[in-house]
Amino acid sequence: MRKLMLGAALLALASCATPPTERLDWGCDGGAAFSVRFNGESAEVFAGGQLYNLPQTQSGSGIRYSNGAVEYSEHQGQATLSGAAGGPYTNCQR
Repeated sequence: MRKLMLGAALLALASCATPPTERLDWGCDGGAAFSVRFNGESAEVFAGGQLYNLPQTQSGSGIRYSNGAVEYSEHQGQATLSGAAGGPYTNCQR
């Protein structure tokens, strides 16, 4: 009975975990590049050898994630990343 309860508890915890999402790789003007992975209400951005965890913020159109210093936005298949190491990241395409 104890093993059954432990198994049920582990299954419940696993179902609550956010599954990892596919990594999106972006190539930008000037040869700059970065990648992003979405995790619920935030985005993990890897750029210039740094990892940034950006919470989702309000956007007029498209999507936008920002921690106040670094901002990732995407609209109609193009992305921009500002404030991150290794930039500028403009006119980015997948």
